[in-house]
Amino acid sequence: MAPTAAIPYRTEASVSGGTFALALLVTLCLMGLLIAALLFIRRRGWIGLPGKPRTIAAATDIQVQSSRRLSITTTAYVLSCRGKTYLVVESARGTQVTVTPMAPTSTKNASEATL
Repeated sequence: MAPTAAIPYRTEASVSGGTFALALLVTLCLMGLLIAALLFIRRRGWIGLPGKPRTIAAATDIQVQSSRRLSITTTAYVLSCRGKTYLVVESARGTQVTVTPMAPTSTKNASEATL
């Protein structure tokens, strides 16, 4: 059996030092831009820190007119705020909101509707 030739390994670097330094510089610049963007977004209040609740100004003019459980996972709420009435349906799949123009009803009409 004849001896086989040794595998010729590469002796020079596959990536030059300048190319490696440029790739490292670009990566560091992109990471710096990402961190700066996250800090900007956090200062604007668009995101918060985990475990720290966001502070939102309390709206005192929101009133819950009524709520009705539609199923085990679904509840409908009628809310009023600043003269508008909103129908909010909350379920396990998500929440849906619609603005419902409602005329004020008298107690006579309301009692006839329940009969």
